[in-house]
Amino acid sequence: MRNKEMIHLILIGLLPLALAQVTVIGNLAVVASPESHVGTPNKTLYATIPNLWCAAQKLGEHVDVEYGEFTRLSDGKVFPGTVNQGKVYLEIGKVSVRVAGRYRCEVRTLDKEIHSGNLIIYLPPVLDFPTAVRVSEVLNARPPHVIGAERKGLHGERMVLECPILANPEPMVRWDKNGEPLGNSENIEYDGNNLILTQLTEEHAGKYRCTGDNSFPLFVDGPSIPHQLYFDQDMKVV
Repeated sequence: MRNKEMIHLILIGLLPLALAQVTVIGNLAVVASPESHVGTPNKTLYATIPNLWCAAQKLGEHVDVEYGEFTRLSDGKVFPGTVNQGKVYLEIGKVSVRVAGRYRCEVRTLDKEIHSGNLIIYLPPVLDFPTAVRVSEVLNARPPHVIGAERKGLHGERMVLECPILANPEPMVRWDKNGEPLGNSENIEYDGNNLILTQLTEEHAGKYRCTGDNSFPLFVDGPSIPHQLYFDQDMKVV
């Protein structure tokens, strides 16, 4: 996937253009390129992410700024920017995929006015497990394909099949069994993206697939490109 392209658009400042005549420009969105598709507590899942930048302009002309900062909207964490040749940069590089999401850039011009605009770090679907697991990735699979360890359950017990999909924008997650969409029944429950099988019987045995989907554009005025990830688990009842 070619995902190093950046989207360059004008960001809308907090103050009306008619009054402030200053807008914030920057790379409205960048795409995170994951190094793989599985993370666990013992293995941080990293991605290469282009730097975010923003600047100010007035009627198409550059406006000098003296300070800038970036706020991650998911948790409110603030990152001071680096001012270089009239632009404010947030240097990212190789970091955890969990930094993906929405950011707000605020710049302070020499007249002490503050202007802001929103930016996005896109992320295709990946799996980020809360506990240690044994899984394997299918090499060069498109869409990415992850296979989990075989699961075994006793008759009558309860089993949870995890699907900790992480993506930005928020992914749509669905479950299939033996290639057929999994509907609702009295012995099936859902906890977020996880599938819960209650009171196991032989009818529950089979191959379960969790699919995560999202989409986002890769270039200016371009269409949204779909991204998927498959996670398969075989389940036996003994």
